[in-house]
Amino acid sequence: MAEVELFPDPNDRLMCVKIGKVKRKDLYEMTRKYWKVNLIRARRATHVLAVINGVVEDVYIPKEWRYTEDPTYKGRCEFDGVEDEQTTYIGKSVKSF
Repeated sequence: MAEVELFPDPNDRLMCVKIGKVKRKDLYEMTRKYWKVNLIRARRATHVLAVINGVVEDVYIPKEWRYTEDPTYKGRCEFDGVEDEQTTYIGKSVKSF
């Protein structure tokens, strides 16, 4: 089956996070935590895409970005958000990004 490339809506500001090569049970927790990103830039994202092997597995709408309080991951960021149930991005390839 040929992969369909993702063409984002021009109004969406996407952040793609590569979360591994195997889909696991709690995709949200894997997607939302401990990223080395600029907090100001992260807060501009309207959607966070959970990517496995170059394909979007899930999409979240971040409600709040902050530095993590976990001392093991000092200086890294995390977000709280909700799953985007209206998305058309799931299953699309971001390999060309």
